[in-house]
Amino acid sequence: MWCPACKAEYPEGIRECAECRILLVTEPPREVAAAADAGDTWKLAEEFIDEIQAQLAEGLLIENGIPCRLENVSFHAAPVTVSEDMAQIRLWVAEEDLEKARAILAEAEKEYRCSACGAVVTREDATCPDCGETLARIIHEGFVNNPGLPDH
Repeated sequence: MWCPACKAEYPEGIRECAECRILLVTEPPREVAAAADAGDTWKLAEEFIDEIQAQLAEGLLIENGIPCRLENVSFHAAPVTVSEDMAQIRLWVAEEDLEKARAILAEAEKEYRCSACGAVVTREDATCPDCGETLARIIHEGFVNNPGLPDH
């Protein structure tokens, strides 16, 4: 089963895309089918436990001309408590783009900006060195990478 909007693949029995909230289709989207027909081999570029970080990474690769797709391998039949271990999202790229994709993702990990004031911070910082904002809160409200990612 496939989402026609985001192109995510789901196991049989799932009827609606968890992200897009639209009905799934049985045939893969044209882009996915074309890649399979062309013999492209998808390789794992990165794994995430945070959906927002996975989507930001996907956007960064797309902005850099690298086709990719996210695969959420977590499945919960019943409501669950939000936790660090709740999601496992894989980011896949074509084999020929793997090295470039990993380099872009590695570079993006080096520098972050505080959403409150725009100061450069690192993942290790608990608070922003300029404004004192707690970064754990900023991560969930828009703590973003510097290189080309939009500040939400």
